[in-house]
Amino acid sequence: MKSILISLSIICAVTWTVDAIKCYRCLKTNSDTCVGELVHCPNATQCMVMSELSQFRNETYHSIKKDCNPGFPCKDIYYSNFDTVFLRTNVHCCSEDNCNTDSYKMPPDSIERKGKICPSCFEDGLTECIGNNTERCTHPDDPCADFIGKIRDPGNNIRHYTYRGCISPLACKYKMKALVGVKEIETIRLTCYPGK
Repeated sequence: MKSILISLSIICAVTWTVDAIKCYRCLKTNSDTCVGELVHCPNATQCMVMSELSQFRNETYHSIKKDCNPGFPCKDIYYSNFDTVFLRTNVHCCSEDNCNTDSYKMPPDSIERKGKICPSCFEDGLTECIGNNTERCTHPDDPCADFIGKIRDPGNNIRHYTYRGCISPLACKYKMKALVGVKEIETIRLTCYPGK
C-alpha cells in the first residue's frame, strides 16, 4: 500500500510539473522593460505582461510587470481620469511556456469619448476636492469615482490625494490591485457611482 501511495505522489508531482505553464516573473517601476526569473504557474493557464501608464500633472511614468496571470481579464483593466491625473493598466496574455518576454506595450487609447459625465477634480494633500469641473467618460458603462487616500507613485513620491473623475468598471472591481507602479498605502474612501 505504501509503495502505491509513493508511486501516485511521484506521478502527481511529474504531472504537475509537466502541466504547469512557465512564465517570466519581474516588476519594474518607471521603466519599459524588466527581466526576471522563469517560474512554474500551477494555478494559472496563462502568462501576462501588465503595462501601466501613469501621469501626475506634468510627470509621466511607464511601469511593467510579468507574471503568471492570477485571473485578470486580458485587456485594459484599469483606466481612470481625474482632472490632471491619468492611470491606465493593460494586460497582454499568452498561453505558451516562456511567452511573456515582451517589453512595455500599451494599445492606443480611444480618443472619442462616448460616456456619461462625471465631476472632475484633483487635490494634493486635501481631504475634499474643490472645484466644479466635469468630464465626459470614454465608454458608456464607465462609472464615476470618488477617492481619498495615500499612494506611492512610480517615482517613489508619497502623495495624499483626493480626486473625482471617470474610472473603468474593472478598476472599481479590482481597485489598486490592478496597478503596477502605483501602490496604495492607505485608502480612506473609494466609491464608484453612475455618471449622468
